[in-house]
Amino acid sequence: MRIVHRYYVQSTEDHSFLRADGEGGVDYAPLIVNATPFTTPEAAADAVHDHCGGEGVVFPCYQLET
Repeated sequence: MRIVHRYYVQSTEDHSFLRADGEGGVDYAPLIVNATPFTTPEAAADAVHDHCGGEGVVFPCYQLET
């Protein structure tokens, strides 16, 4: 295992987090533990623009890669 960067996206409008919906799309979750992290900061920033109308924040963190 190794430690990798991951990026979570939160909407500043309703404070929900982005997550994969399992069908290739995006859904919203009220808790970060249910959110899906992005692997690059560019992808997270694009998601803020595409799914949060530009009204969101990106939280960088470290996670164990399994």
